[in-house]
Amino acid sequence: MIDSENMAGLAVRLRDNLSFAWNFDPAAESFPDWKERTRKKVREALGVERIAPAGASVIGEWTQDACVGQELELRFSNGETTGAYLLRPATDAPTPAALLLHDHGSLFSIGKEKMIRRPGEEAEIAADVEQWTARLYGGRHVGNELARRGYTVLCADALGWGSRRGNGYEAQQALAANLMQFGVSLASVILLEDLEAMAWLRQLPGIDAGRVASFGYSMGGSRAWQTAALSDDVKACVAGGWMGTLAGLMQPGNNQLRGQSAFCMLHPPIAGKLDYPHFAGLAAPKPALIFSGRQDRHFPELVATEAYHQLQDIWSAAGAFDRIETQLWPDAHRFPIDQQDYAIEWLDRVI
Repeated sequence: MIDSENMAGLAVRLRDNLSFAWNFDPAAESFPDWKERTRKKVREALGVERIAPAGASVIGEWTQDACVGQELELRFSNGETTGAYLLRPATDAPTPAALLLHDHGSLFSIGKEKMIRRPGEEAEIAADVEQWTARLYGGRHVGNELARRGYTVLCADALGWGSRRGNGYEAQQALAANLMQFGVSLASVILLEDLEAMAWLRQLPGIDAGRVASFGYSMGGSRAWQTAALSDDVKACVAGGWMGTLAGLMQPGNNQLRGQSAFCMLHPPIAGKLDYPHFAGLAAPKPALIFSGRQDRHFPELVATEAYHQLQDIWSAAGAFDRIETQLWPDAHRFPIDQQDYAIEWLDRVI
């Protein structure tokens, strides 16, 4: 039986009997031993054991606000290609870098354009960009602000967005079902490509390879902490608007139960084995800023708080309690300019 808010009785019973056999247990083993063993298992389960840098071709270039931009085509090991924007400060000195992971947003016409503004976008795309950045980001493009402050930034369209968009939710769910025929999840495809994009960014000439971060909000936040957890190239992580425990999020009315956007963030091979804070905990002891809003209906305050406590315990076990910062802002599901400033200033300090 399924209730009016998509919570099946079977799902309730499975949720209430979770044991998470892969979670960190400090009474059973040390953090380094758990991390080494669990990262290997997660990488194998999700098909991301060996990561090579994506290939790239330059499609176009622009200059604006003392920054140099490039439109790229990235090529991944799975045979997929995608559009991407790279924005760099106009300097010959090595720069820190950030892989920007765009949100879901129920808006598929734009992906990279949500994070990096390029002059001369088509009128339809420009209208969507203006509407979306005003709604979620206070009217600012995070990537342009990072570049203005000295970072090289890269953002690529995830499968289903921008240059790879379909016809909205219907196409997204069909894509997820197509991949399931072969034991592949949409979320694992997105993760593989994020890892390969990160590997490409890190080896780019002019990048300080010791100062590379993952950075995202909403679905982009989940992508940011997953990339930090599984990539040694990531030295710090800013992840907003996506953190909770599985049991806390599997409540009637939550997006995790609706299909649709959930397919982009659910990994069946590790589901019920590793809870979200423990997956993110594989990034420890790297510096990480993980935050959400007290009024965020997707990630309720009590659920986020429980996850943050678990994250703090994991970073403490890694001997790095001072490297994890969690925040609950007095907002709903959005990433306004004051929070962006805080996050960028935090990144400046730790990277």
